[in-house]
Amino acid sequence: MSENEGLPKKYSKEGLYFEAKSAKNGIPPDFWETYSAFANTFGGTVVLGISEKDDHSLYATGVEDPDKTVKTLFSNLNNPRFTNCNLLMDKDVVVDELCGKPVIIISVPPAERSKRPVYIRNNVNSGTFKRNNEGDYHCTMDEIREMIRDSKDSDTDSEPLMKMTADCFDSETVDSYLKELNAHRPNHPWTRMSREEFLVNSRAAAVIDGVMHPTAAGLLMFGKSNCILGTFPGYFLDYRECITDNRWDYRLHSNSGDWSGNLYDFVSKVMVRISAIIGSRFELNGYMNTGGSDTYVSVREAVINGIVHADYRVKGGVQVLYLRDRITVRNPGTMRISTERARKGGYSDPRNPVLMALAMAIGWSERVGSGIYMMEKARKQGDLSYLEIIEHTDPTAVELVLGISPGRTAATVNTERILDILRMNPSATRQNIAGELGLSVATVANAMTALKLAGRIERVGSNKTGYWKIKG
Repeated sequence: MSENEGLPKKYSKEGLYFEAKSAKNGIPPDFWETYSAFANTFGGTVVLGISEKDDHSLYATGVEDPDKTVKTLFSNLNNPRFTNCNLLMDKDVVVDELCGKPVIIISVPPAERSKRPVYIRNNVNSGTFKRNNEGDYHCTMDEIREMIRDSKDSDTDSEPLMKMTADCFDSETVDSYLKELNAHRPNHPWTRMSREEFLVNSRAAAVIDGVMHPTAAGLLMFGKSNCILGTFPGYFLDYRECITDNRWDYRLHSNSGDWSGNLYDFVSKVMVRISAIIGSRFELNGYMNTGGSDTYVSVREAVINGIVHADYRVKGGVQVLYLRDRITVRNPGTMRISTERARKGGYSDPRNPVLMALAMAIGWSERVGSGIYMMEKARKQGDLSYLEIIEHTDPTAVELVLGISPGRTAATVNTERILDILRMNPSATRQNIAGELGLSVATVANAMTALKLAGRIERVGSNKTGYWKIKG
């Protein structure tokens, strides 16, 4: 009979959420590294009384005096020489039996952001750990600083950037935002202000000693790319469409130099592209759902979620990738609330509250705490084929993956009807098609752009005398 017989499968191999510790003579010193790592990452289970063989298989060896060990554990949890924070309650520590051996099962919850970093040996620099795959690793100073920033409730994106002046604002971007705001909410007080008054009242800027300085939110939203990079060296925005077999069919990134590179212009350009592919109407008065599909609304929320909740002091940048069957949005930083709470909706803990307020004013987001909830709702209704929320640790990032169900979007209906018309009349113009289908010329143009990107139609000859060729 194997000495490992009867060991539950969940305790048979170490992983991201499980660590085994040999503890015949009490709590092993390296337990505290795992405690810190689980607390600073996703939580996990430590079983004292399981040992590892040379081939990495696990077997129960037991704990000599489990009651005494539990008492020592709680005593040490409240001793700063071992850790700065006790996250465990009585219910989190259970004495049980595995393979006839007494073991201690310890469930370490993930620490709330206000309690991070959880460190050991009274030294935050050398005693802060995170979990990655099957092991614990020392956090870098950047990771420690990131946790310390997130532990505070202050509006870090409202902080004036004293080395920057009003010259760092892109005036065309600010004017476009105000035009958007006037179309979406014509009675909003900001629409009756001058550009400078708006920037100060919206907390995009602050006047100190008679000099206007952008805030972090204002610079990110309305700034010029060279100024943004001067404050946030890891800042990068990247949108790619990979619909055909090419490496990419279209790309927009903030370092190209031919546009401002700020958040407002990025979202505006990206949502025009996505609306063309999905088939939802693009309206100038915000990105509210005024006739488009719930798929489009979910994608919009994912993009906005990515830019509003990103930690722009962490390397990696915001990446939006449109593939044939899914869209992924990845932003640097960690989730500030649990994924379960985010899926339920109704609660928001934005990393950048000023950015959030600027986004909500023009309808980028319908209400606080609704983003992932709306995506989850769309998944349940079938408008998304799936929804994944992936938290990466090294470097920290949150990735949303939205499965696109083509049969549920307006694009599928529109494009198939357009293809039917072109089969009968290859010389049909956008105006002809729009009139026959009862759609706007803009909607038809967007749908035909998507068909061209997908390689389904090709223009032969000039715009005036040519015709459309259906491929495939």
